[in-house]
Amino acid sequence: MRLLLSVLLAFTCVVPTRGSAQTGDESNLVLTIVGGVVTGHPLWTIDRQPFCLLNSSGSCSGLYDTLRLSRSITSSVAIGAAATYFPWPHVGFHGEISYIGLPMDDACTNVAPYVSDPDQRHQQICENLSGQSSPGGAISLFAGVTLRTATRRAFSPYLRASVGFVSLARSTVEVVGDYVDGTGAKERQMISDQTPRRLTPMFGAAVGFTAPISPGYGFRLEVRDIITSLDRAIGPASDLTVAPIASRAYHHFALMLGLDVVLERKRGRRY
Repeated sequence: MRLLLSVLLAFTCVVPTRGSAQTGDESNLVLTIVGGVVTGHPLWTIDRQPFCLLNSSGSCSGLYDTLRLSRSITSSVAIGAAATYFPWPHVGFHGEISYIGLPMDDACTNVAPYVSDPDQRHQQICENLSGQSSPGGAISLFAGVTLRTATRRAFSPYLRASVGFVSLARSTVEVVGDYVDGTGAKERQMISDQTPRRLTPMFGAAVGFTAPISPGYGFRLEVRDIITSLDRAIGPASDLTVAPIASRAYHHFALMLGLDVVLERKRGRRY
């Protein structure tokens, strides 16, 4: 992120001279379809989570297993649509809506099992959690400023700074596991989220370049840093399934490819 900001500052000092030849057209309004991949990262870990065995009435028996719970954001595919307008040759404004996924993967280990549970319910819950992952579903909406150079050349580098928000499909803290006992399949809340956050702020920076591939169309390659604030469990949950929660900013790096459709352009002089 620091390197990206340093490049951004250096980029603002690069201004083409007036005497340079203008051999191509200059795009003013561009629509872009983008697709790529977004990296993942660990989200939170609880090394020792006491988990009460239930008696026949469904209440806590006073006997506990000890579990290790963790959650990670895994890598995902991203796809979106953007528009960029340049009221000035080197400065423009952009907006984008995109699917960035942010799927979640849980892991559970029974580190201190209580041997008198005949149904091995907590072992079943751990296997259930470790054997499945959430498909994600996060949507980002953001706008910002684009700075570009070599506007009439075949290779035009650019930098972007963005601000917006991400809509999350599910809580990043809540954990629910399944098990089967003598009465059938059941679901058990392990960690609850009393106030799940569905919208989280997003800040972004990107560096890339565009190149024409035919009249009215172009190719785009971009590397992004998507910074979001996510809730995370920072300690064991109580018998009421309530865990201490705190927020933290995370970096999600993305490599994006795009197809530009130029809707408006300024003709260049031919030499």
